[in-house]
Parts: sequence; structure tokens; C-alpha cells
Amino acid sequence: MIDSRNIFGGASSMSATKRLYNVFNVAGWAGTAINSVATATASTSGALTANTLVDLINESGSAGEISQFSIATTDATARTIRVVITIDGTVIFDRTSASIAASTTGCVLAGATGQSNPAFLPSIKYTNSKRIQYASSLTETGKFTTYLAFQDVT
Repeated sequence: MIDSRNIFGGASSMSATKRLYNVFNVAGWAGTAINSVATATASTSGALTANTLVDLINESGSAGEISQFSIATTDATARTIRVVITIDGTVIFDRTSASIAASTTGCVLAGATGQSNPAFLPSIKYTNSKRIQYASSLTETGKFTTYLAFQDVT
């Protein structure tokens, strides 16, 4: 059995990510080009109602880490993207982009920023629950691709 303390460090206690601080942690963040991430599972969004959050994942009962999460548009229609990440019941990220009018544009909040010479953002750690939600400013279907990789250790 994997000891979750090895992921989080420390001899007797684990800690979860309390907030994200990166280039996307501002209201009206500018989108960046997103390439597919070979190590993550890609999913296309279903039907979205304008400004209504939908769950990408909402699970509890395990500790672990989200090693990759990014979201990108699939066409050049102008829209905003809102992303909310809740870890162990605490919202650690809730930001909306500026208008994005380019295909394959969005944000990376954990993991590799691309496949060619990527930079890496830290994993998002959780001790009991993880929830990732997103919304479009438009009512539409199939207009986002998400890339997600995580591991539960308990």
C-alpha cells in the first residue's frame, strides 16, 4: 500500500493545496495556446448553458493529487471561460478569462504547459475531495477540451 505521506511530505500529517498562484490567477486572465497533453485524458465538453458551471470531476473519499489539468477552446468563437477548483471543500481557484476568440486557447492549472519544451506547474494535492468545474459565457455543445490526470493514493 502506498503511504500518502510520501506524496505530501511530513511524518504524520498531510496537507492539501490551499490556493493556486500563477499567471491565470487574475480576473480576466488572457488565454494561452494549449497543446494536447499525451499523459492526460482528453474529454470534449457536453452541452453547456451560458454561465452555468458543470463538473469535470467531483469525487471524495481519497487522498492524492491532480498532476495535469488544462482546458481549451475547440473553435474561434469569442467567449469567456470560468474555472472553479475546490479541494477538500475549499475553493482554491475561481477565475474567469477575458474574451477568447481563438481555437485551442485556454489555461493550464496543473502539470505540463505543452509537449514541446513544456514548463510544469505544481500538482494540486487533496486529502479527501476534488472538484473541478467550468463554464462558458455561451450556450453551446462540444466547444471545450479538458485534459485531466490524477492519482488517488488512499
